[in-house]
Amino acid sequence: MNTASHMAGIIPVANLQTDLEAPFDPVLTLVAPGYTAIQKSVLECAIAGCRTIWIVCGDDTAPIIRKIVGEWIFDPVYLSRPHVRFPSEHQREIPIYYVPIHPKDMDRRDSYGWSALYGIASAWRVASKISRWLLPDKYFISFPLGLHNVYGLRPLRQQISSTEGNFFLSHKEQTVLDNLPLSFTMSGDDFLQCRRQVNSLTTKEYYNTDEQYPSEKLPLSERWSARHFDFATVFGPTDRTNAVDHEVDWYYDASQWEEYRNYLGSENFIKKPAKILTQPRRHAKLTYTQEGSVEEIED
Repeated sequence: MNTASHMAGIIPVANLQTDLEAPFDPVLTLVAPGYTAIQKSVLECAIAGCRTIWIVCGDDTAPIIRKIVGEWIFDPVYLSRPHVRFPSEHQREIPIYYVPIHPKDMDRRDSYGWSALYGIASAWRVASKISRWLLPDKYFISFPLGLHNVYGLRPLRQQISSTEGNFFLSHKEQTVLDNLPLSFTMSGDDFLQCRRQVNSLTTKEYYNTDEQYPSEKLPLSERWSARHFDFATVFGPTDRTNAVDHEVDWYYDASQWEEYRNYLGSENFIKKPAKILTQPRRHAKLTYTQEGSVEEIED
């Protein structure tokens, strides 16, 4: 089984719609004592085998999410290996990046599903400017408020990163293509097909007429319909050839108050991992004097 050398984790946050009516960003909803939904998604990406993690969020929420999540997380698989002499030397860090929605997409095609597509575009664009050897081979999309047993992904790590087909989590035989916020993977070609579909199906500012220069505008409510596209529309072209569907033991869509309440009252729960995986970590900063020499290193 061929596996991706670089699978990028994408966590869409921007334009997440819920009925929780919380006075804070919904991804900060607790899924365990002291453990938020966004932390759950970061851990899920790490367990799945992602080499980088990209959180797509607005400039207003990025600072608080960054304070809670940090700038990198340990790969849980390489965190502690008893059969090696110095386990700490084999630990792997997974960098976390924060991406805002592009201004030209705001109020035009910035649905929740589009946030995931824009995260994919950002991951590819940044990697391409560094080296073609860093380009992602596959993308793993994790939805913070799609609650399930993330630890169950550990034995499936090779299947998830396989380049021979996509991977879908399912519940009652339904996946993200049935509008459930359940994690899945897609390739770069899938991304291109999804983006083309969104651009071809959306309305714009003017009526689509045969005129060379249309002059009649659509009503405000009908302009840029891509703002309201659901998962089935945005991710519909994702290739299902050789796809693997994995049925989860339990699942709750915490973006809905009734399901979130059912999760809190059920016997199912997401266990908060060890502090080493939840502590927000930042890269060391170098400070310089006016002459340019290193003055100190902050932790």
